[in-house]
Amino acid sequence: MQALAQARARREAEAIRLEQLKSERGLHMARLQDSAALDGAERWLIQNYVRALHIEIEESAALLLRLEEEVALRHKELVSKAQERDLLDKLKAKQARRFAEEEKLREQRDNDETATIRYGKKTV
Repeated sequence: MQALAQARARREAEAIRLEQLKSERGLHMARLQDSAALDGAERWLIQNYVRALHIEIEESAALLLRLEEEVALRHKELVSKAQERDLLDKLKAKQARRFAEEEKLREQRDNDETATIRYGKKTV
């Protein structure tokens, strides 16, 4: 369960980071649109920064997909372990019932044998 929680936390953190990168790219794209207020050097810096953000966004999106797969895998493992535990609990309960029945039969046989021996001694 802890592995699933950790995977979900990593996925959530990466999703937040991706949204922040997209937001930041949007802000700088808007600044580029208002190119009248920018000189050549500043425009060049913003364009390069936007390109770098675009690459980072692609990498973050790819990482987010891998983290989604990891969350799905951890969830599947958790479900599998829960089913296995339920099966083991059922087997334990079945064995306990069987043991109780066998113990009851043994006790009944011992009581019958004791009763037979006592009855035999009284009739002699």
